[in-house]
Amino acid sequence: MVEMQMRHLYVVVDGSRTMEDQDLKPNRLTCTLKLLEYFVEEYFDQNPISQIGLIVTKNKRAEKMTELSGNSKKHVTALKKAVDMNCSGEPSLYNSLNLAMQTLKHMPGHTSREVLVVLSSLTTCDPANIYDLIKCLKAVKIRVSVIGLSAEVRVCTVLARETGGTYHVILDESHYKELLMHHVSPPPASSTSECSLIRMGFPQHTIASLSDQDAKPSFSMAQLENNSDPGLTLGGYFCPQCRAKYCELPVECKICGLTLVSAPHLARSYHHLFPLDAFQEVPLEEYKGERYCQGCQGEMKDQNVYICKVCQNAFCVECDLFVHDSLHCCPGCIHEHPAPVSV
Repeated sequence: MVEMQMRHLYVVVDGSRTMEDQDLKPNRLTCTLKLLEYFVEEYFDQNPISQIGLIVTKNKRAEKMTELSGNSKKHVTALKKAVDMNCSGEPSLYNSLNLAMQTLKHMPGHTSREVLVVLSSLTTCDPANIYDLIKCLKAVKIRVSVIGLSAEVRVCTVLARETGGTYHVILDESHYKELLMHHVSPPPASSTSECSLIRMGFPQHTIASLSDQDAKPSFSMAQLENNSDPGLTLGGYFCPQCRAKYCELPVECKICGLTLVSAPHLARSYHHLFPLDAFQEVPLEEYKGERYCQGCQGEMKDQNVYICKVCQNAFCVECDLFVHDSLHCCPGCIHEHPAPVSV
C-alpha cells in the first residue's frame, strides 16, 4: 500500500448558528477551532511538503479563510481570529465543496486532493443538486471526508462513500480529537494515481556578514504579502532558480513556481512510503535476553516486551509507541547499520 507524500487538503468549517450549541465546551465553534489549531500543527509535522486551506460556510454561502499554503502559522492565525466569528444561518455543503473543487481540480495528478468537512448542522442549503456535484468530485478524484458534530446525515454518507472518504459522528471532545488525528496520516494512493518526477529546490539558509560592504538588507516574498512580519533582513532562503528570498521552508516560490524544501522535510515525508513494521510482542517471562530497553535503557517491568524483527533488539511499550508514532525508524537497526560518513 503506497501512501501519498504530497497532499492538498481543504478543511471546511461549519459557521452556522448550530456552532453556538454548548454540548462541547465552551461551545462547538471554540472547541472546533482549538482542535483544528492542534490538527494543523500535527498535519505539517507529519506532512511537511503538503498544503492546507481553510473554508468557512454560513448564511448559505462559503468563503475561504486561507488559501492553500504550506505555512502553518498563517492557518493558526486565521483560526485564532475566527473565535470571534458570528455564527449565523445555515451552511451550504454544495457551495463549500464547489469552492474547494475549483482549486483542487487543478492540482497535479501525483498529489492527493482532499476535503475534510466539519459539519455541525443537520441541514444544508444548496443552490443546485448536490448529487451531481458528488459525481464531479469523484470524476476529478477529490476525496471528501466528513466529521459530524450532531447526528448522521444521509447526504454525507453518500458523499464519503462515493468519493472514497470516511464519515464519522463524534461522541465527545476526546473522540472528536481522535477522529481529526486520523486525517493527519496521508490516505492510501489509488492504483490510478500518476507518478512523475517533481522539480524541487533545496536552498540553504544564508546570512550576510555585517562587515560585508556589499551586503544589502531585503524583504522576503512573504513579508511583502504580510505587513505584520519583520521588515528588511540580511539573511534568508534564496530560491536557487530565480533568487527570490523566503524566511522559512517549505514554500512554493511565487516567482518561478519551484517547490522549496529542506532535506529533513523530505525525509519526514518519506516514512509514509515505507512504514516501520510492527515489533513482535513477547511475554516478559519468555524473553531470554537482557531485561533492559534498547531505547530508554530502562529496566523492563511491563508484562510484554517488543522485539524488532530485523535487529532483534527489545523495547518497552513506551519506546515501542514512540518509535512507531514519532521516530519511524528502529534505533537498534540504525546503531547496527549507521549511515556512511562522507569525507
